[in-house]
Amino acid sequence: MRSIIVTTIIFSTLFFFNNPCDAQAYKVKTFSGSIGAEVLFAESDLLATNKTGAGITLKGEYVFSKHASATINSGYYYMPGKDLLNTKTAAISAIPIKAGVRYYLGSFYGAGEVGAIFFMGTNTGFLYSLGLGDKFNLGRNVFDISLRHEGWQTANNSRGIVGLRVAYEFELKQKQSARKPEL
Repeated sequence: MRSIIVTTIIFSTLFFFNNPCDAQAYKVKTFSGSIGAEVLFAESDLLATNKTGAGITLKGEYVFSKHASATINSGYYYMPGKDLLNTKTAAISAIPIKAGVRYYLGSFYGAGEVGAIFFMGTNTGFLYSLGLGDKFNLGRNVFDISLRHEGWQTANNSRGIVGLRVAYEFELKQKQSARKPEL
């Protein structure tokens, strides 16, 4: 198992640094969207009660300078409960809503986000995340892969996950100004 993890880390590092995409995927003052699948790995206390989960997210991004962009993000997370002493712990089912910024160095970026997380049937909490990612082209398609730490703060406790997101990204076209019909 350890050799698989080491091989994955080495492959990922080589892939990120040998990526032929030398600039941001989109120009300044452009909008893009992405839809992504996520794998959610529980950390510390959450690891004792919940299994690895999955999520699906939608993200919007506005590039406002050569190296920076603003993001908004929402989706759905699910992490099944574990069986502990013949008792199954509660699954986590939640909707995160986040806003943040990305700073680019070529196609590689660092990101930070803050927002709220709404747990189904229970409570609401504060959410923050910090991560790293990379955008790469396959033909005319743009993909975004990122790894982040995400913390959830509620009145009752503090929990954390590590999220791995792989997304397909697309440019959102701005509306053309309406043309008046010729008479």
